[in-house]
Amino acid sequence: MRLFDANLVLPSDSNVISSKIQPGDLLLIQGNTWIDKVIKRITGSSYTHVAGVVGPDEAVEILPFKRTNYQKLETYTGRVDVFTCNSLTDDQRRKIVEHAVNKVGAKYDYKLIIWEASRYLFHWVWPYKARDNSLCSTLWADAYRNAGINLCPDIIYPSPGDLGESPIIQKVDNY
Repeated sequence: MRLFDANLVLPSDSNVISSKIQPGDLLLIQGNTWIDKVIKRITGSSYTHVAGVVGPDEAVEILPFKRTNYQKLETYTGRVDVFTCNSLTDDQRRKIVEHAVNKVGAKYDYKLIIWEASRYLFHWVWPYKARDNSLCSTLWADAYRNAGINLCPDIIYPSPGDLGESPIIQKVDNY
């Protein structure tokens, strides 16, 4: 498991995107692929993807057709807004990071994508029990729930746009 001290604030040197980024922060990404355009159209949000900070210059994400994995922060340069929860304790940040890191290798949840589409397109919310698979946004919503923070209390499986509208997190940077 690749974790670092939750007290650590990333240094402001040439290898780090921003000194404002902390472990457990969310990276809300404005994508530009064909699937991102579909997500934007369905959700009405400019945010199409979520990753989260787990180490210096390192995030965890999950994408369609791939398993949950590590990614360099620079991968998202030019299309990311950084969100943080200022009330998080060091222990909560540690729990968030541990939860995400423990999901590395998990599969993408294609059934949940259909659930999400039906919620947005038809306003249907039907029973669904997610297992170990995730979407990018549910991976990080669950990580926060694991630390006792519910970013979207009225939404079981939030989209990237839902997370961006959460009053619990604040935009602190973009890069």
